[in-house]
Amino acid sequence: MSEIKVDKISGKTSANAVTVTSEGGSTTTNLQQGLAKAWINFNGTGTPAARDSFNCSIQTDEGTGDYSLSFTSAFNDANGSFVFGCLTNSGSGDVRGVNNVPPTTTSIRIYGLNGSQSALQDLDYIWMQVDGDLA
Repeated sequence: MSEIKVDKISGKTSANAVTVTSEGGSTTTNLQQGLAKAWINFNGTGTPAARDSFNCSIQTDEGTGDYSLSFTSAFNDANGSFVFGCLTNSGSGDVRGVNNVPPTTTSIRIYGLNGSQSALQDLDYIWMQVDGDLA
C-alpha cells in the first residue's frame, strides 16, 4: 500500500487545473469542477442549527419554514447549481423544499412547504449542496 501526504496539489501545466482519470481510464475530469463547494445538513425546527456543514451556515431564521443560508466563501457568480432535500417528523405527509428567490454569490434562501403547499412549515431535516466556481 502506498500513501502520499501533501498540503497542496497544483496542475503541472496550469496551477488552476488538475485532471483525474476516470475509473475506466477512458475519460478525465477537472478536479476543481468536480467538488462540492458548499453543503449543509441542518435542523430547521425551533432555532435552526447545523448538524454539519462546509462553507455554509444558517444566516437567519426568517420565520416558520423560511431559512436564509450564507456561504463562508463567496461564489464567482450566482450561476452555480444547487440541490436540496427535506424531511419532517411531524407526520404531515409530503413536504417540499422550494426556492423562489434567486441565489446570490453569498447566500441562498430555502422555504419548507406543507404537503398541500398551502403554508410554510418548519422542517426537521434539510440537506443542501452547491456546485459552482468560488470567487
